[in-house]
Amino acid sequence: MNCELTAAVKRKAYKMGADLVGIANIERWANCPLMMSPAGILPTARSVVVMAIHHGDGNVEYGGERHPQEIGPYAIQYTMNELLDSLSYRIGRFIEDRGSQSVPITASNMWRYRAYKELDAVFSPDMSHIYAAVAAGLAELGYSGLAMTPEFGPRNRFVSVITDAELEPTPLLPGDTLCDRCMVCVKKCPARALDLEVAGEVAIEIEGHTYARADKNLWRCSWGEHFGLDLDLPKPDVVDEKVLLDTIETHGIRAGEMGQCLKHCLPPDLRSRDAERTTSPRRKRFIADASAAMPRGVPDRIVSRILDSGADAVAALSAKQCHRIGLDIESLVPGAAAALLIGCAPAAGNAPPNAGNADLAWSAQHLAAREAYFAAKQFEAAGYEAASFPRLTEQAGQYLADALGGPVQKGAYVVTTAPLTDQQSLCPPKTAELPVPDDLTARVKREALDSGADLVGIAPAGRLDELAGQLREIFDGETVFDAHSKAGPFQQYDPQVSPRRRSVLSSKDHLPGARSVIVLGNRIQSAAARRMGQPPAEAIGPYAFAMYQSQRELHLVARRLMRKLRGMGFRCAASHDLLGTGSLSCNARGEQPDGFCNRFAAVCGGLGTLGKGGFVLTPRFGPNVRFLTIVTDAPLEADAVMPAGELHAHCDGCRACLDACSISAHRQPATVRLEAEVLSFYPIRQAHCDWAKRFTLVAEEGAKYVGSDLTILPPETITAEALADGLRQLDPITYPRFCTAPGCQIACPLQGRSAPPGR
Repeated sequence: MNCELTAAVKRKAYKMGADLVGIANIERWANCPLMMSPAGILPTARSVVVMAIHHGDGNVEYGGERHPQEIGPYAIQYTMNELLDSLSYRIGRFIEDRGSQSVPITASNMWRYRAYKELDAVFSPDMSHIYAAVAAGLAELGYSGLAMTPEFGPRNRFVSVITDAELEPTPLLPGDTLCDRCMVCVKKCPARALDLEVAGEVAIEIEGHTYARADKNLWRCSWGEHFGLDLDLPKPDVVDEKVLLDTIETHGIRAGEMGQCLKHCLPPDLRSRDAERTTSPRRKRFIADASAAMPRGVPDRIVSRILDSGADAVAALSAKQCHRIGLDIESLVPGAAAALLIGCAPAAGNAPPNAGNADLAWSAQHLAAREAYFAAKQFEAAGYEAASFPRLTEQAGQYLADALGGPVQKGAYVVTTAPLTDQQSLCPPKTAELPVPDDLTARVKREALDSGADLVGIAPAGRLDELAGQLREIFDGETVFDAHSKAGPFQQYDPQVSPRRRSVLSSKDHLPGARSVIVLGNRIQSAAARRMGQPPAEAIGPYAFAMYQSQRELHLVARRLMRKLRGMGFRCAASHDLLGTGSLSCNARGEQPDGFCNRFAAVCGGLGTLGKGGFVLTPRFGPNVRFLTIVTDAPLEADAVMPAGELHAHCDGCRACLDACSISAHRQPATVRLEAEVLSFYPIRQAHCDWAKRFTLVAEEGAKYVGSDLTILPPETITAEALADGLRQLDPITYPRFCTAPGCQIACPLQGRSAPPGR
């Protein structure tokens, strides 16, 4: 048993913001269906790391007060999911770097809606974090089915990482100590999911302990919480997917729901009441409510953390100042004395707009909302009331923009009873105030790696631009298609298809005067790639999760790095696909840059070579890397082009990537020269590749693993009309959760590579 690694994992998780960390040995899934178990995903699994972060009490107690579908501060749950995703991805990488396999699991929203083969379940995730929380000794089950912890009741969200490392397991909780069957959850559920269509109770047994919950109809439970149907509508005695789809067709969607089972639940020893403040029970604090003057270190620590995270503006506003700018904080938190506003300026504020640029808006929103979440928890820990809100009001956004003297891309805020005085802390991104170090290139690389990138390389802009000239003969003029549905969620796809002609870009298209290109890379964990779609679990979720999370982590790295470069007076622009030779893949988190994006930039930056299938092969991670680029006018030292050598030699006589393509999308081979290296590869017919893996019209490209059997082979010449006809046949209830994986990259014999121990 690896006690040292156990301690290191826990230390790392707590440092990243986890509130609870537990370890489960694999035997605790002995009574779980194999297709939903860690061993089904990774047969060599020996342990599961489970981490929790808890909802701020104010977000639960003041959320959904007027109506369950006016969730207010409970909207922070989406930021919590993003925090958990980062925990899972980074802890999985941490374990892999220390010589063990890991498969991180996403926090939410990837599942099979219907029964799948021998798995007779609906809304079934790759593995249940609720089950995992119980198995890791963190939680018991409440009657509603929520996982309840002794510290926070059901006010937690969980995430898990599967590993073949033998870690020290956490003792189990007894099983009957937290839920007293008060049945308030039954009375408060607006969908009546806990008293209608309930087949008694069902229990899980783990090492002699029993954990019971209501055996409810998940379609009914999902009426408002998942499908967003108006909870005030009458509901039939039997709710199934047809009822839900018919109701959506007739009435449309209102909004998501703050689950009333969570809002009104706490274990007896944590439960208190204050009807003047909230309709929900209040969690008893571990410290007394603040009554003396607030220590000055509390707001100082909060503000300094926010600014260090990369936010551009923080403003503390007293209640009086909030009133002046039209921010009604009293209606949000009773007795509120102040608000804390957090704003992020555009990451590429000094680069011209360009269709190929990545605006990094997600990173701005996540950064601000994440820091608001942590700030609210710090105020609560000091004994004050607080609730965090993941988006600025119009008035608050304008106040920060006026203070910065420039636009605020995204922001968030905290309302608290803490007595803050009016104060602004600004880090205007347009001011060049940092000295340019002599070792600028080394500093850039260290900053990128320390911020979370796996790989970083530097290419001179001229090297990329020269290669772009050769690539135009291969890619320019190719017809590709963009498409989206004009219909709402869970309605029949109503396609709007737009053809466009592909044109290879250059660094100057992103940033006139560009001198250097910083290429950032993040891995997809080796086991997640190798086990994609493999029995017994046949899961695509871990691979799809790593596809989007690797990019999200790069967004955060790029924002931090670009902020430093702008502070030195350099201009920057980020891009998902610098030369425009990649595309997108379908993902439950929205379309994601595919494995062909920024491939030529990565090769020019010395991070790998080009394989036969047209994707990058890296020495450490094989083809399991996703890339993001930063174009800048900073004079950085270029990395040498990597000799094809051993890596490309694996392609000799191998056709695994070409043969794995379900629609034979590859064209005739092409050759380009990059300094002394000759790169030969098979370009793809982009419209055909997109037909399968972007638009999910060929189940074999991954959609089959979430229950789709739709396969429409593309015509030889794809038209907008043919694509629209295919899209109309997508299943409205399942395609929003479809994921695809590039069969060519999955088939590559090098895809099982991982980082060496001790990185």
